[in-house]
Amino acid sequence: MKDFAKILVPVDGSKKSFEALDRALTLAGFTHGEVTCIHVIPEVSEGGPRTKEMGKHLKEDGNIVLKKAARRAGKNTKFKARLVHGAPHTETIKIARNGKFDHIVMSTTGKGAADADMLGSVSNYVLHKSKVPVYLIK
Repeated sequence: MKDFAKILVPVDGSKKSFEALDRALTLAGFTHGEVTCIHVIPEVSEGGPRTKEMGKHLKEDGNIVLKKAARRAGKNTKFKARLVHGAPHTETIKIARNGKFDHIVMSTTGKGAADADMLGSVSNYVLHKSKVPVYLIK
């Protein structure tokens, strides 16, 4: 089952995004694959001290999310974590393409979701723009 050699999982810190990570880790365990977890920090436009402070907090929060993800992965899984800046939907597609991932596993809704029955805007974009299979966890 070589198909699941490289799995990309975007996480935003929500319960659902960690559920998607858990599914990806299970798949990777079956195939001895590698999971790369990303957390995307939205770009903060340059400005005064307030925006710099906000950027600092977003980075700190992102690092906390990735540390939680690494703990979930444990020591027996091939696991990488990356903190990136940009728009979550476009960064996910770009990283999947440039990193030659064979699957993306993500939740349908995250922190910005208004309703658990809706398909979130990030997952909807990734689903339609990705050239690799996308597994959505509801």
